[in-house]
Amino acid sequence: MDKLFPALCLLWIASEIRILWHRRSGDAARKRDAGTLRVLVVVIGASVALAAGFDGLDVARFPRHLQAPLWWLGIALILAGMPLRWWSIRVLARHFTVDVAIRPDHELVRRGPYRLLRHPSYTGLLMTFLGFALCLGNWLSLAAMLPVILAFLWRIQVEERVLAAAFGDRYAAYARGTKRLIPFVW
Repeated sequence: MDKLFPALCLLWIASEIRILWHRRSGDAARKRDAGTLRVLVVVIGASVALAAGFDGLDVARFPRHLQAPLWWLGIALILAGMPLRWWSIRVLARHFTVDVAIRPDHELVRRGPYRLLRHPSYTGLLMTFLGFALCLGNWLSLAAMLPVILAFLWRIQVEERVLAAAFGDRYAAYARGTKRLIPFVW
């Protein structure tokens, strides 16, 4: 079990680098992300580094009786979050880009995880990050997730404005029938 968490972390980092490298829109004229991609990259990188740094300090540790259950919860979140993100990207296929962009032939996808959530890729990534923080075993590492959440909330606002402009009433109807990040909640 000593190698499970580091192996999952390596897989997660490699996966995100691959997504970032291969899933750009490629057309600066279509980008509509208002700088949110840069902010997300910086905030996620800094928050992961900060959380890992807090882990090196022997402060704010979870109570001993909660450490193992929270570690396993963290592993479960990572093991569920990464595949949810990958599935979401696969369902969107060529329409998935890391920068907010609308292509001329863009379609509003309502299948797979998009039946319940408008941003399941973000849900998967946030689950993974939360799992990572829980596995580190201290409250400060968990608190390092707050800037990531705030950055994603801003990104979601930007993305939803772009989608609403592109798809009009169809997107409004879709938004009324789905949640943003948490099924049946929000």
